[in-house]
Amino acid sequence: MSLRDQLLRAGVVDKKTVQRVNREEKEERKQKAGAREARAVVEAREAAAREAERLAHLEAQRAAHLARERARAEKEQRRLVSNLLRAYRVRERPGGQLFFFRSADGKQALRLQLAESMAVDLRAGRLAVAWAGDRPEEAEHLLLQREAALRVAEVAPERLVFFNQDPPDKADLSEKLYDMGAIFEARARVPDRWAGLR
Repeated sequence: MSLRDQLLRAGVVDKKTVQRVNREEKEERKQKAGAREARAVVEAREAAAREAERLAHLEAQRAAHLARERARAEKEQRRLVSNLLRAYRVRERPGGQLFFFRSADGKQALRLQLAESMAVDLRAGRLAVAWAGDRPEEAEHLLLQREAALRVAEVAPERLVFFNQDPPDKADLSEKLYDMGAIFEARARVPDRWAGLR
């Protein structure tokens, strides 16, 4: 038997007072239960916010790691291409054969004056023209062997300025080499119209 019931029997408190106290206690219990539920909701929200923050932090770390890996891979690729260009570079042998190609930035047509055998190798796909340097605008153009050109084409195809992977037919008349000696002789025979104006 509770203390309240004992006080009611002894006549210290009346029945209305006991009912009022019971009602007040019931309301307090409801408020406490509501506060517990509200506290649980707040704690759940805080836990969800902490979890979202943790996931965002992990995602940022993952993105930073991927960016570092990508930068490392690009650096490694540049180093590989630079090594290929340096190791398999073919020295140009000057000669009487002109060979035209477009610049690395694609804005100009450039030419090399090569030995006839080198020009034939370029047209046949045994040699390629590539550019070395940091930027296409400041590029140095060089000749590469076919094997190195194929590897560069796999790793960094933008470095190849001219590479004839499918050589033309030998019977193609457009592939006939011009004789620069004959061109220079013909120029020498034609009088210069502008000689007196200079």
